[in-house]
Amino acid sequence: MRSYLLLLLPAAVLAGSVVGPITDDFKNWLNSNNYVADDFQREDHGTQGSYGGKSSANPKSTKTPVIFIHGNSDSALSSSMTATGWDNTITYFLSKGYTTADLYATSWGDTNALNAETRTHNCKDVLRLRRFVEAVLKYTGQKKVSLITHSMGVTLGRKLIKGGPINAVDGNCDVGASMQKSVDVFLGLSGGNYGLCTCEASGSLAPTCRHDNGLWAGDSCGLNYYDCGLSPLPWPCSGPTYSKFLTDLNQDPGREAAYVFSAWSQADDLILFGDMVWGRPTSLIPSSTGYKIYSTYGHMATKELTANDQYDMVVNKKVPNTTDHPTQKIG
Repeated sequence: MRSYLLLLLPAAVLAGSVVGPITDDFKNWLNSNNYVADDFQREDHGTQGSYGGKSSANPKSTKTPVIFIHGNSDSALSSSMTATGWDNTITYFLSKGYTTADLYATSWGDTNALNAETRTHNCKDVLRLRRFVEAVLKYTGQKKVSLITHSMGVTLGRKLIKGGPINAVDGNCDVGASMQKSVDVFLGLSGGNYGLCTCEASGSLAPTCRHDNGLWAGDSCGLNYYDCGLSPLPWPCSGPTYSKFLTDLNQDPGREAAYVFSAWSQADDLILFGDMVWGRPTSLIPSSTGYKIYSTYGHMATKELTANDQYDMVVNKKVPNTTDHPTQKIG
């Protein structure tokens, strides 16, 4: 699982220029509407634990709000050299006329690299992120929101929308009914929707690779054993047995949103193997409307350097026809 920690080594780290946390107006609304215990502000990250909300300068949301969900050991905004947050994307959206009243993020988990392998799709994180999405909908008064997600945030985000039961290490819970009708666009960047080949033969040694609610990709498929990243596979593979959480998520026929987009890189330094897991790209959400493939970006760069493409997919609802190129930092 050493390769799993590559998640914490971004291909490019750009200096953060976005400062949170959530605005006083949003914080006061949350406190008045029974969200205190959810700690969406995340003061433990200082100003970088959250973002978004109305203010005197931006008194209302005038666009479909966009909610950002980061991956394992990351944070809402840039808080360290390894937890780079959504600064670049938020900056780009602000340059296109969005305001703090339209853009929202909260941190989940912590940024400690030593804890990366301990995280699973648990009730605590899924339910809390679900409540954050529900809170943004109520607070802004908008009928729909859009979600931009990265890495483990992709599968957490898909589950909070699809709803239903979770059997997790922290207990069993029911997330609730599907929120699909309340989501306009769902964008998943470099998500392990079919698991990670680095979880092969991991057993229970790495909790994040658990067979029930982790990123286990399965140890075999047909006559192929412990070689899920090979492409092409030596033998036919009709479908492996993999993480129950991911299997349930992928077999659920309900869509995540009116429009679903996926994007990934063939040079991903966390997922490895050109993003392939048992002959299929693990970052491709089954219900995708369209997808974008990069050839040179590392795992974190698919979040940090693609803000313009993210904007095209979420706002213009189209797959951008671009080659790999950094998004220029604004300001």
